[in-house]
Amino acid sequence: MTKELTREEYYKALEKAVNEVILSMTGTRKDVAKRLVLGAVVGRNATEIAQEAEMDYETVLNNLDKAAQAKLIEVVKKLVGDHPVLLIVDDTHDHKLYARAMPVSRNGAQIFYCRAHKRFESAIQLLVIGVKDLVNNQIYVIHIIAYIPRKVEEELKRRGEEVKFKTKIDALLEFLSSLSGLNVKSKVFDSWYVNSRTLQGNTVGELKANARVVEGGRSVPVGEFPQGEYLVEYLGTPIKLLVIDDYKGYGRRYFFSTDLNDTAEDIITTWENRWDIEVLIRELKALGLEGGSFLTWVRNSGFVALKALSLLVVQYFKYSTGLRLGAKRLARLIKSIYHEVGGIKKLFKRRRKP
Repeated sequence: MTKELTREEYYKALEKAVNEVILSMTGTRKDVAKRLVLGAVVGRNATEIAQEAEMDYETVLNNLDKAAQAKLIEVVKKLVGDHPVLLIVDDTHDHKLYARAMPVSRNGAQIFYCRAHKRFESAIQLLVIGVKDLVNNQIYVIHIIAYIPRKVEEELKRRGEEVKFKTKIDALLEFLSSLSGLNVKSKVFDSWYVNSRTLQGNTVGELKANARVVEGGRSVPVGEFPQGEYLVEYLGTPIKLLVIDDYKGYGRRYFFSTDLNDTAEDIITTWENRWDIEVLIRELKALGLEGGSFLTWVRNSGFVALKALSLLVVQYFKYSTGLRLGAKRLARLIKSIYHEVGGIKKLFKRRRKP
């Protein structure tokens, strides 16, 4: 059972969480950064953030441009230390319901079919990279960035925006060079990220049924393999292929690892850990990730980064207090803490008890 903390202990936990997170916002004044991330914890859009942070709306907008440069990974490196971690890669649609995306809005939103809502909606494509601490089983977002296809680049450049065409594979590979300092034991992603450039050491993933591997000098579709384990070659890289006839009721699946010593259990355990990043994405959206729709690409990127920073504040606060609550409920608790002292501006100026 979680130990009941005093209000003072909650204050200290929140202060520590905020101070750790804002270290990544090097281009922003500390007092402004504190109010921004706390405002983003409970405010869904820029207007609500300005109200909660007791800041001028224009000041919030200008600092979103600076927030785009924040390095989430530097915060997480301190949180996980030298613990072994699993790197998890996924992507999501950041819905912008009011963007005029025909064919592309000014902030890069495009029209996609949303399976959840069963309709076409405007959205921005986001690459999300997280790490799972394999010692305490906590997961953190270390990178989140929008990526764009060629048609979006051409349209935004025509309108004067300085953006570069970048696929999610390009964005992932560019980021991997930043992992120095993290004890990454393995990387895991789904079939959309598998190509000759991503088949690096200690990688677990999934192949599509029509993927062709080389066995005994023959090129064979993985769909022709019976259930079992196989040492084959894919796109010039030796892999261990694991074929399962009926994976949890989802039919035949084709998993692999570039570590030939991995057992079937190792591969499945790593693969199933990948789903933890879906929790991160849901928590980000619960904190208002989709609440920002701005006129410039940089400002929109800054809003996304600010929401990721606000989630790190919530997570840091959660783990240091031992609370077992979702991001939305924790956000309400954090709001009640700073309201108790008269608002965000007074939170870090309160008089300490002797």
